[in-house]
Amino acid sequence: MCRFVSMLLGVALAAIVALVGVTLAFRNALARERRLARTDDVTGVRSARAFYEAAAMEIERSRRYPHPFSVACVDLGTRVGDELLRSTAAALRGALRATDLIARLGRDEFIILMPETPAAATKIVLEKLRTGLLEVRTGDGRQMRTSIGGVTFVEPPAGVDDIVRAADERIADAKATGQVSHAAWSATSSAPEGR
Repeated sequence: MCRFVSMLLGVALAAIVALVGVTLAFRNALARERRLARTDDVTGVRSARAFYEAAAMEIERSRRYPHPFSVACVDLGTRVGDELLRSTAAALRGALRATDLIARLGRDEFIILMPETPAAATKIVLEKLRTGLLEVRTGDGRQMRTSIGGVTFVEPPAGVDDIVRAADERIADAKATGQVSHAAWSATSSAPEGR
């Protein structure tokens, strides 16, 4: 009987160890999938999903502790290959602070969340981005035609869609003028102000 109980305990212990192993493997796989869902696989920057999450948190922080924050958007203008996307992401990383979040919003578009960044600092960053991107070349050596726009939110917008919409308006202005476009945004006007 004692031998039977001992065997039964051994089998139960082996089953528990196997179950713990499967649980740990599942947790690791889940953490890996979560990380991949928030990272663009081509460029290594954050995904649109990660940007939406971070921007929503920044809106809440701005409501609680009133401070401006800014967003910059970079549109590469034409369909580009993976290597050019990676080069652009590297140039963006080189021009920004570690606390800024770079995300790939669409095929040819990057968006950058810059916490606690007022308008004057944003204009400097936009110029830094423009200069950094001048060095990025297409596969045949041509300079890219990028459009860069930025918005400083002096008051928090209602939601992340307002952020994206305001950034898209700055990109449209940058494409039309051929220059970097920047505006300040306030909730009272519900639209960007100035250039």
